[in-house]
Amino acid sequence: MSDVLARRGFEPVMLKALGAAFIVFIVAYILIPVLVTLVMSFNDAAMIRFPINAWSLKWYQDFFASPQWTDALKSSVIIATGTAIISTVSGILAAWAFERFPIPFKNALYLLIMLPLFMPGVVLGLGIAMTFGGVQIAGVNLYGSRALVMIAHSLWAMPLVFMLMEATFRTVDYRVVEASYDLGANPLRTFIEIVVPMVSTGVISSALFAFVISLNEFVMALFLTDRDTQTLPVLMWLSLRSAGTPRLAVASVILALTVFACLAIIMVWYVRQLRKVSRN
Repeated sequence: MSDVLARRGFEPVMLKALGAAFIVFIVAYILIPVLVTLVMSFNDAAMIRFPINAWSLKWYQDFFASPQWTDALKSSVIIATGTAIISTVSGILAAWAFERFPIPFKNALYLLIMLPLFMPGVVLGLGIAMTFGGVQIAGVNLYGSRALVMIAHSLWAMPLVFMLMEATFRTVDYRVVEASYDLGANPLRTFIEIVVPMVSTGVISSALFAFVISLNEFVMALFLTDRDTQTLPVLMWLSLRSAGTPRLAVASVILALTVFACLAIIMVWYVRQLRKVSRN
C-alpha cells in the first residue's frame, strides 16, 4: 500500500519536472537564435562572424541609410497592413455568417476556406503568378503590385482569422443581440455597436496575427514582387545569396521586434479585457 501511495506521489512530481524541462527547452529553442541574431547585428565586421571581435551600430546606420532596405521594409509594412485589413474583415464576416445563418453546403465551404492553409506557398505563389501575370487594371499590371501580394497573403491569413473568430463568436451571449433587435436596432448597427465590442480581443488578435503572417511570409512574395515592391524577407534572401553582411541580422532583429510587439499588444489587450470582466 505504501508503495502505491509513493508511486502516486512520485508521478505528479515527475510529470511536473518533465513539463518544466520541456518548457525550458522550447523557450531556449526560440530565444537562443533570436539572441544570437541580436548580438550579430552589433558586429563591426564586414561579414557575419561569431563570436564578435568589435561592437558597433554601423550596420543599423547602414540599414536605415539605404533606400533599398528601407523601401523593402516599407513595402513589407504596407503589404502586411493591407493583408490584415482584408483578412480580418473577410474572416470576421465569414465566421459570423457560419455562426448565425444556415448556409447550403456549409461543410464543403468550410473545407474550401481552410484549403489554402494546407497548400505549399510555392504552389500558391506560382499559381497566382501564372494566373495574373498578364492582367492589367486601368492600364496597370497587377503582377508585381502590392495589392496582388496582399490578396495572396490573405489566402493564408484569412483562414486563421476565420477559425479564431468562429470560436470567439461562440462565446457571445446572443440574448443581448436579440435584445438589440427588439429595441429597434438594425443588424449592421447591432453588429458594430454590440457584437464587435464583445469580441474585441478576438478581432485585435486576428488582425495582428494576419499582420505578422504577411510580414514574415517569403515564398509567395518571392514569386509575386518585383524590384520596386519586394518585401524585406525577399530582399534578405537575395542579399544572403550575394553577401552575408550583418545588415541581414539588423533586418532580422527588426522583424523579430515587430513580432514581439504584436504579441505584447495582444497580451496587454487580453489582460485589459479580463480586468474589465472581473470588475463587472
